[in-house]
Amino acid sequence: MSSNSGHPSPPVFVVDSDRGHPKQHRYYHQQMPRHAEPQLVPCWTFPPARAEMKRRGWGGMNAGMAWVLTLILLMVFAALGLGAYQIQRLQTEVQQLSQGMPAQMQSIAPQRQVGLNPAELNRKKQKSAAHLIGRAEQSTASGILKWEAKYGEAFTEGVKYINGGLQVNETGLYFVYSRVEFFSRTCHPKDFYVHTMHLQRNSHNRTIMEDHREGFCSAVSGQSWMTGSHIASLQHLKETDWLFVNVSHLKLLSKNYHNNYFGLFKIH
Repeated sequence: MSSNSGHPSPPVFVVDSDRGHPKQHRYYHQQMPRHAEPQLVPCWTFPPARAEMKRRGWGGMNAGMAWVLTLILLMVFAALGLGAYQIQRLQTEVQQLSQGMPAQMQSIAPQRQVGLNPAELNRKKQKSAAHLIGRAEQSTASGILKWEAKYGEAFTEGVKYINGGLQVNETGLYFVYSRVEFFSRTCHPKDFYVHTMHLQRNSHNRTIMEDHREGFCSAVSGQSWMTGSHIASLQHLKETDWLFVNVSHLKLLSKNYHNNYFGLFKIH
């Protein structure tokens, strides 16, 4: 018996023939529509799909994963709540501090700063200092020592070197200093020296420092001797003030440039 591959074979029923013939059978085929779909037989072996999803949990996750997700969400909400509490507490403290601040301090508000023009700014940044080294020369007419102002360690910044003296360009407090060294091959116990610094202001000269020494010679006859003099002080100088140095024995000055110097620098 051939069967259609597209549909299962219909069931066959065996029935007894009439008139008492036991070995004769008739076969009857159940009449079914050729294109009818077979009836689905209920499956009682496995649980339904919905029950399986409920057993597995949310969206296919088991109960452990669901608890972990729940704990994470709770921690996030707790962190957000703690942050909001901290912000609220800080705002309260700032408000209390501002209320307790004295009225005078509250009135001091930052003001817009007005910058200096370039000329004033450069003047503030410019140094007022000078250091001169000795040339062992002295004017015969005025007795003012001459100095080296450009070479070696000598320099002038914000100060003018004029005719052996220093002229300041800005009023302020200055530290002024000078040192000279005397050297000779002959010596007499009565020899002395004078080392002075003078200030000229409004065409008037006055001595602001002086070192006077007598009886400094203790060398044996025929041996050379050397001595030095150092003066320094704080001076409040005004604009256009002019400073210069004098010595009593020009010929006794040492020829070493670095042992004879004169300078100043502005402190305030």
